[in-house]
Amino acid sequence: MLLMLVIAERPVHTQVYESLKDTTAYFKARILDSLTREPVAFAHIINTSRRTATISDTLGYFFIRTSPGDQLQLTAIGFAAGKLSIGYSILRSQLIHDILLRPIIYSIEAVRVNPLGSYEQFRKRFVTLDLPESEYQIHPSVLEKINQGTDTMDMLIVPPMSPVTALYNLLSKEGKSKRKLRKLLEQEAFEKQIDFKYSPDIVSHITGYTGFDLYEFMEFCSFKKDFLLDATYYEITRAILGKQQEFEAIPEK
Repeated sequence: MLLMLVIAERPVHTQVYESLKDTTAYFKARILDSLTREPVAFAHIINTSRRTATISDTLGYFFIRTSPGDQLQLTAIGFAAGKLSIGYSILRSQLIHDILLRPIIYSIEAVRVNPLGSYEQFRKRFVTLDLPESEYQIHPSVLEKINQGTDTMDMLIVPPMSPVTALYNLLSKEGKSKRKLRKLLEQEAFEKQIDFKYSPDIVSHITGYTGFDLYEFMEFCSFKKDFLLDATYYEITRAILGKQQEFEAIPEK
């Protein structure tokens, strides 16, 4: 008799479960910060069971269609992800539920910002720097000489009440700056030409010198540019070793 009762009840239980499982309704809730109880805006709510999703509004409220047994996944920037299983009692309730998300702190590595960029970028910006027009009117023939690095006061049209000494200082500084820049670019191009056979790294490898001793020795060598350009790596190495003997023979060395 008892066995027959159990068998008779199974279809009823199954029928009730299936009816609950097929029930769908809108689940309404609000997402809050677990520490401050402030609303979490624009959180993502995904029903992984139905593959549907929604987003909370600026006050943290949202609603989404669910059924008993559905799984919700909640994510928001600055908060740990949360999960919620929808039960029949929750779905049947007419209340707006509060869901708390725990805030988290992201650890990131330090960022180093260099406004000047690399040396090549800085040099390019310096060379192509767009300077404002000078208030002084200069004859075109004078500009050509300035580009050649020549200090000159020829054929200047001096504005009224402008001191001549101020004009001279302006042109003199401009000419010197252009000469310095030209020498810097020429030296850089020269070093690139000989870098594969004569450089601080190569001299240090040959002599064993480092730091201040290395640069003092290279200044002592003072090889001619023509020699460094025309000589082979072997010839330069022999010259370096010869200079090293002279350098170490100096009494204070």
